[in-house]
Amino acid sequence: MIDVALFFGFLAASAILIAIPGPNVLLIAVQSATYGRRAGLLIVLGLTTGQLVQVSLVLLGLSALLSLWGAAYMVLKVLGGGYLLWLAVQAFVHAKKRVGQTSAPPMPTSSHLFRRGIMVALANPKTMLFHAAFLPQFVSSAYPVVPQLIVLAISFLLVAWCLDSVWAVGMGSMQRMLKHPGVQNGLNWVSGLVYLVMGILVLTRRSPG
Repeated sequence: MIDVALFFGFLAASAILIAIPGPNVLLIAVQSATYGRRAGLLIVLGLTTGQLVQVSLVLLGLSALLSLWGAAYMVLKVLGGGYLLWLAVQAFVHAKKRVGQTSAPPMPTSSHLFRRGIMVALANPKTMLFHAAFLPQFVSSAYPVVPQLIVLAISFLLVAWCLDSVWAVGMGSMQRMLKHPGVQNGLNWVSGLVYLVMGILVLTRRSPG
């Protein structure tokens, strides 16, 4: 069981938080505009899967361990930030190679896009701490805690998947309007900048504790 009033408050708060454009939305928008809505939806699926892993760890209580074990947090932060910076370099190199080209960029494979979404989601260990702090705020003491946390976690992921998919479909539908090589090349630079900023933010955030 779950407190209905708290649950609907949770859905509203989740929708507001997810709808605010952030690094994930920018990533979805750029990839969808570059490769189409299918690519954007694969990125969304990967991002949601990565968040599912993080939420599962939170439910297992590993977020508390992570907040206490500074070394583990630092390792995850360096690996995640490093991966994002590597994606940024790839995007910049690809954009530079395409200067003067007239052909559209080849679409990455489905598995590549899916994995990229997962890795970008997992690149920021701070998300686990966010879920660990956010989910319990909507738990009622009148009902068992664990079932409530599971329902809240699944609901958050569904809301995120739905809203992120709207961005993917919306920006993907504009791909035909953005097929000009100059625009596509610009999107590569924007994508690189998004990865670069995300990587720097992950690497420069203070470890908890």
